[in-house]
Amino acid sequence: MFREEEKTKGYSLYKLECAGLPSNTYVFTSPYSREILYNPQIAGLKLQLAMEKVGQVFVEIASRKAFAGESRGSVAELILLAGGLYYGIGEGFRNVHNYAVPQCFLGIKRQKIEGSLGDFDAEVGYLNFEALPKDPCVIIGDTIATGTTLIEALNILEKRVEKEGSRLRKVVICSLAAATVGARKLAEFEKRMKRKDPKFELYLIVAEGLFHLMPDGTDMRFLREGSLLPDSTKEYTLEKYGPVLGEKMKCAVFDWGTRCKNPAEHAKEFMQFANEILEKGELDEKGIAEVKKMKKELEEETGKIEKRF
Repeated sequence: MFREEEKTKGYSLYKLECAGLPSNTYVFTSPYSREILYNPQIAGLKLQLAMEKVGQVFVEIASRKAFAGESRGSVAELILLAGGLYYGIGEGFRNVHNYAVPQCFLGIKRQKIEGSLGDFDAEVGYLNFEALPKDPCVIIGDTIATGTTLIEALNILEKRVEKEGSRLRKVVICSLAAATVGARKLAEFEKRMKRKDPKFELYLIVAEGLFHLMPDGTDMRFLREGSLLPDSTKEYTLEKYGPVLGEKMKCAVFDWGTRCKNPAEHAKEFMQFANEILEKGELDEKGIAEVKKMKKELEEETGKIEKRF
């Protein structure tokens, strides 16, 4: 299922071959992605600096696997507001290629369908495709849970490209945290596009693996049924969290938008989770120690918010 393709100083790259997933699905493991996914207490500046390193890895892999031989002028980034702003793709192109990739913007957010447990639809509020080249190859950074927002964004991109008499040749999705369910929706999109254009290519590049999606359609878990993780990710999860916290950690990434743009609110959300899971008494000694360590670090970090300029 996982075939190792590359091993560098910064990351290991695997090709994930599994029925029902995009045909070009890649998983990388790295200290940079682990710093974010296994330390949900970090937010704000620390998170943004860590994500710049992850963004560079995304660009390095995309450049070799998807964009090899493509002219720079054919590639554009589509930023899904607001979470996509923090993926560091633009910085990655500057650091790897000394090049400023053209950027398009789409304001889109998911809305929970009233009366449902974990079903969502997507609402579009802003669109700017001025930088989209003809016959484009598009790269997108997005955290994928149900996949609803991303699929709607891709449908909008597809229609825009066709409206301009152009052809969407390649789509590269980069995801710090992606659920298996959402990845399967991307595979359905890929199949539909290939029926229209057999030469269309979709690439999915994810950090650490594909995660189990909880019934709320938001929380992604590490060691649960439905997760597809390379052995190194499983081993690291057990080493860091232990088997109990590895299964019960609220989310692989928490709310990505809140964590990036509103550290104080993220701190409240994490502290609520940490206090609740400690009070339940379900964790083993390793899990208890790890959660307490995270709480202490977060308390120290949130103190900086009170400082004056």
